[in-house]
Amino acid sequence: MRLRATINPDIEKLPVRQKVMEYTGLFIVSLTHLLLFSLWTSPFFRLWYGCDASFFTLVGRGILSGKVPYRDFFDLKGPYFFFVEAIGQLLAHDRLGAFLIQIPFAFASLVLIYEISLLFISKKKAIFVMIVYLWGNITTLWGGNTLEEFALPLSLACLYIVLKAVVKGRKSFSKLPFSTILILGLCLGVDIFAKISVAAPILGIIAAILYHNLCAKDFRSFFLNILYIILGVSLAALPPIIYFGMNGALSDMLFCVFKLGFSRGTDYYESFNATWELKLSGCVFAFIFAILHRDRMAKEISVTLMAMSAATWILLHLGTPFYYYFATVYPALLLALIMFLKIYDPMIIFENWRQAVSIALFFVYLCYYVPSGLDTVRTVLYDRYFESEEEFQHNAEDMAALIPECDRDSVFSFMMDMQIFEATDMMPCCRYVVNLPYFIDLYPQALDDILTMLDKNPPKWLIIGSGFVDNLPEISDSVEAKYDMVYENNAGHLYLLR
Repeated sequence: MRLRATINPDIEKLPVRQKVMEYTGLFIVSLTHLLLFSLWTSPFFRLWYGCDASFFTLVGRGILSGKVPYRDFFDLKGPYFFFVEAIGQLLAHDRLGAFLIQIPFAFASLVLIYEISLLFISKKKAIFVMIVYLWGNITTLWGGNTLEEFALPLSLACLYIVLKAVVKGRKSFSKLPFSTILILGLCLGVDIFAKISVAAPILGIIAAILYHNLCAKDFRSFFLNILYIILGVSLAALPPIIYFGMNGALSDMLFCVFKLGFSRGTDYYESFNATWELKLSGCVFAFIFAILHRDRMAKEISVTLMAMSAATWILLHLGTPFYYYFATVYPALLLALIMFLKIYDPMIIFENWRQAVSIALFFVYLCYYVPSGLDTVRTVLYDRYFESEEEFQHNAEDMAALIPECDRDSVFSFMMDMQIFEATDMMPCCRYVVNLPYFIDLYPQALDDILTMLDKNPPKWLIIGSGFVDNLPEISDSVEAKYDMVYENNAGHLYLLR
């Protein structure tokens, strides 16, 4: 009897212990998922440097060394993303720092998906929802250390607090506390100062709340909600404004993030195509499902689902359709899947035509993302050692060994991604470090700035990749007039100022 009393705690403690065990399991799953599929940051693949991921960690290290984004690194992503990268680099150097900061974000996303699921469905079905997410995320993770994976838990958190108020608190959107609206505004502000497209789910939630206020003719709540949203956005805007103002780069930040960011969003570098729409098939499934089943859900939920999926579909048609951009689809996709499992419980296949349409649209999503995920799985299983990455590391180190330590602050590159700077722990000496042909097309002043630099204050060393003459002919002429190539290997061509 005493033994039974020892191993059977009070019933009140069981839910807490069970929650700890469940969260521990989710942490292990999220960590394992990153170790296997975050190819550009995982310690399992220590020499595989991703092009964008390397640039982001480079900016993080630059911030810690006193450099300022936009003034010293020309890019269009917002400052909050680079602040996160700086925190990662504070924890550890290079790829490991990025991986360490990914862990809490990946864990938070999985926990929030689980908790949102449990508002409506059983734990077994919640596990199915998480499997759908994790498989799709093999593709949208795209090697890891992307803005979208850091923004996802913010959107899911906003969705959770609103749904919890509706489902558990039995509140209509007219009765939401203003603290909740303030949180939505704060999260929206963070996303706006990161990248506007990742704000799509939160914009959809806010639009649904304001729409409900108008339909209920609750004009007081409508205008107060707008004021609280503006207050939240303003509070989120304050830290970057202060930081860049103190560093004399506020105008640079506003110009890059908002003016040029808008220009890039409306400058379609890749024309719309069927693949683009397949990547957005989760939005289509969510929107059509919400319309067809609006009479079987609370109005707040159906309107939120329609608004989120519509906002996400619209904003993800801005810019270009890189895989990782489509992580923003998950809040709408997963909520639709959760509601589908709730409505059709027990599941009877082809119960009605609305169910059949929903299943068909979800199947389209699976038909695209399942094979895409399998490609990454094959890479993990069969290309584990990545001999080409080891060769690149060796070549990069050989090239860097020719540059004296005293010259390491006078190195720049053309037609090179930032892998070589991460592999050699160097820092480029000019702000136009990546995507140069595209940025010159978007912002012609960049070409003038580079030619002026080469004329009046040229770097002592240049590392140049393939396609230089064809893609940057004006710069190539200037380089040929002042530099000599002193070494080359598969990592690039090393030039020395005469």
